[in-house]
Amino acid sequence: MALAMSCITPRHTVEINSFVLMYNGKEILGKDKGLTAFIFENNQRKMPFAQFLANKYSIGSYTDVSYWVTVDGHRLKVFLYENAELEKYFDISQFMVSNVETDANIVGSTAKFLAMSVINENNEDCLADDSLYKNITIQYLEALKDEYNKS
Repeated sequence: MALAMSCITPRHTVEINSFVLMYNGKEILGKDKGLTAFIFENNQRKMPFAQFLANKYSIGSYTDVSYWVTVDGHRLKVFLYENAELEKYFDISQFMVSNVETDANIVGSTAKFLAMSVINENNEDCLADDSLYKNITIQYLEALKDEYNKS
């Protein structure tokens, strides 16, 4: 009698409690490096996040979502990554989903994670480590995420 054994190396995954910042995301004109992305877990029981943003900021489109917003007197442009872009720029398989939903409970998007990047009027990455806008941008994005989850 032969006994077959195989070894599977456990894969390390990270749970996103609130958000995580990832580098080298969307590319913008005039910059060598991609933008930093604010990534958080999608609440699949809610309307699609793109629809939430379109309604909140009167964008009018659920695809290729971007909009200008004023935060603490600074004009910033926010970009929402579509799921294909998120997978293109980042290895999201390294993240663990903490709230797994059954198909019957999914109301909105089936995307497991959402990502946003932000620039200022000079095309500077507002989430970069050396950005003067980093703290106010994170506060804005966290408040936006919380508002979405409570809606």
